[in-house]
Amino acid sequence: MKVVMYLRISNEDTDVREKSKCESNSIAHQRWMLTDFVRNHPDLCDAELDELCDDGWSGRNFERPGMTELLERVKRGAVQCIVVKDFSRFGRDYLTVGNYISRVFPFMGVRFISVNDNFDSTRPGDIDSLDTSFKTLIYDLYSRELSQKVKAAKKQRAEQGLFMSTYAPYGYAKDSGDKNHLVVDEPAAEIVRRIFQMALEGYSTREIAFTLNQEGVITPMRYKRSMGVLRNWRCVSENNFWISGSVRTILRDQRYTGAVVYGKSEQTTAGHHSTELKDHADWIICENRHEAIISKSDFDTVQAMLAQRLNKPYSPQIDRPLKRKVFCGICGHAMRRESKPRIRYRCSTHFYTDEYPCTGHGTDEADIFDAILEAIHYYARLAVRLDKINTARQKHVKIEKKNIGRKLTALQNEKLRLDGSLQELYERFADGELSRENYLLQKRSITECVQRITDETSSLEQSMADSSDEQSEVITKYIGYAEIEALTSEIIDELVKRVNIYPDNVLEVQLNFSDELESLQAQLNEAG
Repeated sequence: MKVVMYLRISNEDTDVREKSKCESNSIAHQRWMLTDFVRNHPDLCDAELDELCDDGWSGRNFERPGMTELLERVKRGAVQCIVVKDFSRFGRDYLTVGNYISRVFPFMGVRFISVNDNFDSTRPGDIDSLDTSFKTLIYDLYSRELSQKVKAAKKQRAEQGLFMSTYAPYGYAKDSGDKNHLVVDEPAAEIVRRIFQMALEGYSTREIAFTLNQEGVITPMRYKRSMGVLRNWRCVSENNFWISGSVRTILRDQRYTGAVVYGKSEQTTAGHHSTELKDHADWIICENRHEAIISKSDFDTVQAMLAQRLNKPYSPQIDRPLKRKVFCGICGHAMRRESKPRIRYRCSTHFYTDEYPCTGHGTDEADIFDAILEAIHYYARLAVRLDKINTARQKHVKIEKKNIGRKLTALQNEKLRLDGSLQELYERFADGELSRENYLLQKRSITECVQRITDETSSLEQSMADSSDEQSEVITKYIGYAEIEALTSEIIDELVKRVNIYPDNVLEVQLNFSDELESLQAQLNEAG
């Protein structure tokens, strides 16, 4: 038996709880508790023991890494038993936890044990008991209430002018004596001052970025990492460079005036990382909370200059179906969208650095749409062909399943006959009709036959499970796009992973699920 101990703790578990409670939920305590339970449980003590852990993840988010790996193992049949400290460690979403415990795991033949809840799915009545349902519901409601309390506590502290972000902005560091207070990081602050000064002198953000790159000034990400900050940044490569966006981010950051700014974005769902931007009027801004790097007057002047250059207030574009999907095939960076004289995507890396052999190549948006549509049609035609092959194959699969079913029935009947022979053999031995030597010899022969039948039965059952007669969702999805004549934002959002643009108008379109289609094609070809 393969047993997995699943451990989890979230930031919320340590934010508003008393010290003793925090320690009881710690990863170390969960590990000790579950290991002791497994090693002293008669059914589990000889099992192969493994551990999966999510440290710092909310129980309402079921896309956490350890949980994803656990469920993948369950799908592969690589787990026979899951052990957790209590239901809340597995998850705090009432409906999701209940579905796994009462439906998914029993269907997959996986035993689920929650130690503190005295729950074992092998015991009749535990799965659908009222007590279990109430506990999972209470954990769910508690998580929602806890999330609201944490948000309220953080907001209250932010309104008092305390710095609440996990990481200090470029140009600052956290005060070693007070993590909610910022102190100036002079080497980086000097770069911030220079960026603002260049902006005041009329330099564009592109010109500022180019100058910084030419002089070898490392970017905020590379600087922070050199200072030991382990934050995970989204970037194309570790050796990144200054661009207009990174300069503009600094020029728009009001914290350089000595203000604490909180609440610029908000989590859309408790426990998940997705956020949405909030209106500026809803931000919490407390002035003069730490030493300013930039004067308020200089900051306001730069904001006015940026607004004038844009000729309109800054606002995100909402009419870009290809946003964050078009990239330069050479340097890997996102391409810039130009609207005049026509809509076109162009690589702007050469404006900032000569590190890459990019020449400002680009492609009209209309050509990108045509390439995407052609790629979708290609995979739609492939899906139609695979559907025909799969339909023919399923007829063969059904015949094979019938044959396997007959063999399984015959094996089961043979096993019943052998079980009867074992019983009869024992009775003859007990009545003195057989010597011990003859009894053991005949028993060994029958037992070997039973084991052979068991092995053959398992192999046939696995073959039946592997031969699915269901239509692939990917095939069905792409068949639905076989006749489309125009793209919509919804289609692009669902199907397009990225488009790489190379010089001479060479395009590479990467679609979601295309790898699965090609994998299905290989499987069907291999199956004949």
